[in-house]
Amino acid sequence: MKKNILKHFVSILFILSASACSDYLNTVPIDKSSPDTFLQEMEQAQSLLAGIYNCLYDANQNQMTPYTFENMSDNSYNPHTWEQSTEFGKGTHTVSSWWAEYKWTKNWLAISRSNSLIRGLETIQSLSQAEKNLILAEARFLRALFYFDLIWFYGRVPLVDENTPIENQPREEIATVLALVHADIDFAISNLRHSFGGQYASKGAAYMLKMRVAQYEYDHQTVIDAAKEIKNLGYALYPDFTKLFLEEGTSDGANKEIIFKINYATDLRSSYMTMLWYHWNSFQTTLPMVESFFTVNGLPISNLEADGGESISKDPTYDPNRPFINRDPRLHLSVLCPGYEYRQDGVSRYDAHWRPSSWGNVSGFRPKKGANETLLNTSNDGCDKIIMRYGEVLLAWAEAENELNGPANVYPLIDELRDRVGMVTLTASLPNLTKQTMRALIRNERRVELFHEGQRWFDIRRWKIAEKVMVDAVGLDVSKMKWYANGEVTDDWQYVPMVIDKRTFNKDRDYLWPIPQKEINANPMMAEDQNPNY
Repeated sequence: MKKNILKHFVSILFILSASACSDYLNTVPIDKSSPDTFLQEMEQAQSLLAGIYNCLYDANQNQMTPYTFENMSDNSYNPHTWEQSTEFGKGTHTVSSWWAEYKWTKNWLAISRSNSLIRGLETIQSLSQAEKNLILAEARFLRALFYFDLIWFYGRVPLVDENTPIENQPREEIATVLALVHADIDFAISNLRHSFGGQYASKGAAYMLKMRVAQYEYDHQTVIDAAKEIKNLGYALYPDFTKLFLEEGTSDGANKEIIFKINYATDLRSSYMTMLWYHWNSFQTTLPMVESFFTVNGLPISNLEADGGESISKDPTYDPNRPFINRDPRLHLSVLCPGYEYRQDGVSRYDAHWRPSSWGNVSGFRPKKGANETLLNTSNDGCDKIIMRYGEVLLAWAEAENELNGPANVYPLIDELRDRVGMVTLTASLPNLTKQTMRALIRNERRVELFHEGQRWFDIRRWKIAEKVMVDAVGLDVSKMKWYANGEVTDDWQYVPMVIDKRTFNKDRDYLWPIPQKEINANPMMAEDQNPNY
């Protein structure tokens, strides 16, 4: 099934060949074939739709969307400057930065293709309105997805739909662009079919996009309503947290947690996920991220500060000399810690007690979530990239519920996530949280549960805490961990924090990315409309 989907996506590349274009906002189709010359039957419509889906894929493995955004947050560090994410973590990016141009160009390509298909469907006579609506619903869902992504990264953007004149457009107010996003999502909800698996846009995916937009707008009631709709569709947590992020889980027909994903398949298209963070050193987890995992008792390892001077007290049983024992089970399911078993069969790597410095690691940690230890060819990884899942729905629901109504009804939502991994429930460990301490708890829970899924970049902006957390990245001094001694601190094995990356965050600039200089130069309507302080 998955291979058939990918074969269809790949075949579209023989029909559509994207070309470079200096004006990314041109509404003329930038593909060789246009709906006017190509769109006649359902098969052609589906091929054009596949061309939009193809924009979800990166040009090569080095882009690593969406995971690369971890390296631009306080969760992770990438020492490989040639992979382009490092400067965004450091705060040294400019209007000519590669990532700013790449994302801008790719998103506008997807929007252009969406507009072309939507416009072409208006005149085709061979399809019934019901058939058109199915294609339109997917195209409009994808257009909303890419537009919302543009808003997150660039703020105000031009508004270009299927009826926009073929001329340069100015940047519009965010509310104006969001009106189109809302309209597209509502149409998608009304016309998309319900299905599990996440291979294509579905009713559940449309509801989840609605939920994310509502989060962005701080519309707590809509978040709750959308989350309830998703639950009523039958989505649920996958029972095995580890397998959820491996091909075994992403391809499991019984998996009702995945709501939307980017499809890959062995021997056809590799996601390179295991290679990127368990073979290469493109992702190096920071010490503060690791310290976010609570103890097995459901308490933080240091006082968790909350608004209004409140806090959640640390666990007095935590032993800093043996820092990785008796922790939230998700720690060792998500992160490789020093002294623990490292195995990667595909490149014949094995270390019973991992010493980071022996493997080119500088932070002392590397992500384990989504890494297939037994994969024999790391260049042939069929694991899909999960973009939307039900675990995130529960967290968004919990956050909105606390902000709107207080903590009382939040507990069962967090308990459900913890039950999955055998973690003590929130009800049992911290039964008397206030609204302020529950807010701090939920934010920490999002960081832990959604670690290495690319969500932290968005969260620290939505919560307006980026300038507080995007300070110098800290890891462990790997030169101090040379000889393993059963987890004990000895002269040859010490846990010593050290700065691994100098970082700054300009709160008056860095909440948004710059409009690429190439676009500013090409579009006179935007010539004097760069984002602030770039």
